Amino acid sequence: MFYEVKRYIQEPTRTATLLLCWLFVLRFSGLYLFTRGFLLSRLSLSNVNDCSTCTLTPTHKRAVFLIIDALRFDFISPNPPLPFNDAHHHVLTLPQELSAKYPQHSFIFNAHSDPPTATMQRIKGVTTGSLPTFIDVSANFGATSIEEDSLLLRLNTAGKKIAFMGDDTWMSLYGDLVDPSARFPYDSFNVEDLHSVDNGVIEHLFPLLNQKEKTWDFLIGHFLGVDHAGHRVGPSHVTMKAKLLQMDRVLRDVVEALDEDTLLVVIGDHGMDTKGDHGGDDPWETSSSTWIYSKSVPLQEIPSEALPTSLLPNTTFPFAPTSHRGIQQIDLVPTISLLLGLPIPFNNLGLIIPELFSRGDELERALRTNVLQIIDYLQTYRSSSSGVDLDGSWGKLSLERDAALKSREDFLQKAHSYARTALEVCRDMWAQFSMTLIVLGLLVMLSTVPATMIFSQHLETYDDQWMLDSLASSFIAFAVGGTLIYTMAFLFKERISISPYQLALFSASFNGSIVLAFRARITRIRIALTPSISLLLLQAIILFSNSFVFWEERVLPFLLPTSIVSMAFSLLSATNQKVQRRGLLYGAGFLLCVRLMSLSTVCREEQGSYCHVTFYSSSTLPSPALSVLATIIPVALTLPTLVRHFMKIAAADRGLAPTTIEVYFRAALLGGTAFWFLDWTENHQTVVSMEKTYLGETGIRTIRTVIARIVAWSMGVGLALWSSSPLNLAIQKQTDSTGRLSIQVIGFANSFGSFYLSFLCIIFSVIWLSSQLSGQVVLALGLAALLSYLEFVDSVRDARHPAQPRHYRLPTLEEVLPLALLGLETFYATGHQATLNSLQWKSAFIFNAERGILSPITVILNTLGPVIFFAMCIPLIALWAIEPFSATSPLKNRRREVVSGALKSLLLLSNYHAVLLVAAATCAMIQRRHLMVWKVFAPRFMLAGLCSIAVDVAGIAAMFGGVTTVVYRVSSTFQGVGQ
Repeated sequence: MFYEVKRYIQEPTRTATLLLCWLFVLRFSGLYLFTRGFLLSRLSLSNVNDCSTCTLTPTHKRAVFLIIDALRFDFISPNPPLPFNDAHHHVLTLPQELSAKYPQHSFIFNAHSDPPTATMQRIKGVTTGSLPTFIDVSANFGATSIEEDSLLLRLNTAGKKIAFMGDDTWMSLYGDLVDPSARFPYDSFNVEDLHSVDNGVIEHLFPLLNQKEKTWDFLIGHFLGVDHAGHRVGPSHVTMKAKLLQMDRVLRDVVEALDEDTLLVVIGDHGMDTKGDHGGDDPWETSSSTWIYSKSVPLQEIPSEALPTSLLPNTTFPFAPTSHRGIQQIDLVPTISLLLGLPIPFNNLGLIIPELFSRGDELERALRTNVLQIIDYLQTYRSSSSGVDLDGSWGKLSLERDAALKSREDFLQKAHSYARTALEVCRDMWAQFSMTLIVLGLLVMLSTVPATMIFSQHLETYDDQWMLDSLASSFIAFAVGGTLIYTMAFLFKERISISPYQLALFSASFNGSIVLAFRARITRIRIALTPSISLLLLQAIILFSNSFVFWEERVLPFLLPTSIVSMAFSLLSATNQKVQRRGLLYGAGFLLCVRLMSLSTVCREEQGSYCHVTFYSSSTLPSPALSVLATIIPVALTLPTLVRHFMKIAAADRGLAPTTIEVYFRAALLGGTAFWFLDWTENHQTVVSMEKTYLGETGIRTIRTVIARIVAWSMGVGLALWSSSPLNLAIQKQTDSTGRLSIQVIGFANSFGSFYLSFLCIIFSVIWLSSQLSGQVVLALGLAALLSYLEFVDSVRDARHPAQPRHYRLPTLEEVLPLALLGLETFYATGHQATLNSLQWKSAFIFNAERGILSPITVILNTLGPVIFFAMCIPLIALWAIEPFSATSPLKNRRREVVSGALKSLLLLSNYHAVLLVAAATCAMIQRRHLMVWKVFAPRFMLAGLCSIAVDVAGIAAMFGGVTTVVYRVSSTFQGVGQ
């Protein structure tokens, strides 16, 4: 049985798959260690502020806390920015009306929401007063309970009853603190639904407000319609105006129902960018609304003009004609706590809002209470395990603290200055770094690069036994190294700064990579600074420039033509004019497609006026341009014809290819296009009135969901049928004049490539479905560029080796690099950037209108689908225009050759992304204290890491599912013929 297992493993494609899997494990280990060191979350202290005397006399018995998700500041500003937008300016007008009429009772603030501007992080901020962490954004899909002190915990400890209705994220964070009889959560991720959550909040809000005997003390209502309207149609759509009008009516009814002793606080948890998305840190996303209203009790007796100006800073919203009073959003925590007579939560870094305490000596008392709480927090933090982070700033903090506490005449100014200094110090250290883990992770990732390179060079003489022995040696080194180091680290764990398992993982992975490299024949390594290597190194080096990262999508269209220059020169010197013309024609087609793809762009904040959005109809409307709507259906109809045209070049479009390409592929593309057309129709009710259609909005949503599911299921059926179908060949029998029978195999010259292309078309159909209409046009151009490039490479090989046109040659980095660049170019051209706010959240609801287990998968396919697809296309370089056998290479040898070629192409692509990952990680490490690290370098590192993972996983799937099936089908078809 052992020999049977060994023989099974020794099949070339299975051995190659094992190697790809093992290299992925090693590289992922390094990425994991680096990420654990670079993207650490802050230390949350478990201390609570249970000091009953550390507060003020309450001004109100109760409070209503309403969150209108994504309520940007200019949505309620009395002086909105220019140009005026009637969809969201002066629509929700109640706050400015009451602030003008009752300036001592009503206050509007431009609140700064700390990034990442995602709902879960902002809920944490406005309840604990603490700062979020960059990596916390990943938890927005699955929030976990908050263990640190919070406003809700202070309310609960004081015996107050908390009622809640709205976004169910609150239940994940504070479910155990809310009164079970007054909790009404609603799913928060159905962005298709603009009304259900808001209507549910309204349904439960007013019965509680109108109670004669109140059963609650703190009422939370979280509306989602404005946020969902932004995601679906953007802030400039008429739908946004309708939602803001609804919120204005709701607030008017709330004010009418409000008791005299109830405080009203209305906020936006964050803003939204010009397309309606959020998550990043541009001013549109971080500028949120805050409106505080006291119906009976005047909160301000001393006019603002009498207060020190340093206590009342103003901020200017982008393009606003005037500045407005600005606060930090976390300032709400100490403010609300003291107004309700509660202690300030222990971890708070916010500062009271002075206007709301300017009554007699209340302001000084409130500010002193606030400052003492911050001092207590910082002293406790410094004595913790992470206290060393404060060492560099502790001297400055101590001086300002002592100056504030000793001051009498200017206490307000110095106390305010100390609190803000403390906030900035903590902001600077909010991302704590473990340099040990960063360096260890970087070493492991770096060690996989030579190991991969050595293996790719050794594949010219493919040897299953040698490869298996190398893998076995590497695995033994991994296991032994990890076990030994873990044992030693566990014994001396008090003396090391990282956990024993992390040190063991480094030792195991590093040893595995080194042994894998040294198992190869070192003398065979050939390293020369070829144009392709030079281009790769150049791309890696310029990742250290933030300007390049800003404009990477503009640089790639120049790198792509450069990557094929040396091959183009080979064509120019070709002796065969037909080959030359053919190659130059397809090369020009490739460059034309790349150029057209580069016209599709979305803009980063840093690009400013130098960038114009073309992926959407405008920078404020996240819908496709009319040119896209006019061309997408013809594109979907003609793309299968184009694919079959390239199959016909070698007559390899027989068998089931007509059915696969002309019927299934075309139907799948039209289904994916129909889905997004219906989505566009549903979002543009002013163009197609839903009330006048027979189906209505719900019917259209149901139909497009069914279409999406049919396309997805058909992919599974298509893959099953493809794996058992014959090659794209035909047999033609002819009898000559002598009666001799001859058999011709039509499509023989491209048996491998044509059949593998049928497999790729099935994969392409799902990525097409996950992409919006503009992205589908780009994907079509990308597929056309791929097919043109394959014929271009085939012509280059014929031009370089005219005497041996049928001799098999392994792919080179020169041939792989253009497709690697094409994958990145398609990523950017399909509406993405190395920023969080470029994520297209619409794709999360393709298969279901509500959040489901497939939502993360469809977002990944939408974001990384182009990179995944072109990674799976890489083996085509080794398979395209290759005969199953020739006079010099029998079938058995050719099978090993194509497997070796496919493996080498995947290893070269994997190493390309590994080099970029190492460069991005090194840059992030060096620039970790740079002003732009979290805005530029960290997101680019994260993109490099995700691309590396996606490429490796796609390569494994391509080898195991695609190449294996193709090689088996070719071998079984020609068995006994080409031996």
